[in-house]
Amino acid sequence: MVEVACSEDQAILQASQNPPFLVILAGDHGHWSQHLLGKLRAQANAHHTTLIALTDFHAPSWIHQEENPGFDGFLVNPISQEVLLSLVQAAHTRRICCSFT
Repeated sequence: MVEVACSEDQAILQASQNPPFLVILAGDHGHWSQHLLGKLRAQANAHHTTLIALTDFHAPSWIHQEENPGFDGFLVNPISQEVLLSLVQAAHTRRICCSFT
C-alpha cells in the first residue's frame, strides 16, 4: 500500500497508525521541520522503517554526513523504476530481518 501525506501532521499520523517499512521525503530538506524529522526518525527506529530523502535533479542539496538529520539514504529524482523497486525490496527485507532480532 502507498500513502501520500500532504502535511507534516498527516505524515506523522499516518506513520503512527500504520507503520510503513519505507518513508520517502521528497523536496528540499531545508523545508522539513525538525519536529517532523524527529518524529519520523523515532518511529523509524521503533519499527525498522527505512527513511529516505529524495531531492530534484536540478537542485540537489547534499547534506554532509555530520549534518544528516537521521536519513538512511539519499536519492536524486527522477529515479528509475528499477531503483525504486530495489529500494522497496531492500526496505521490506530490512523490516523482516530486523523483526527477528
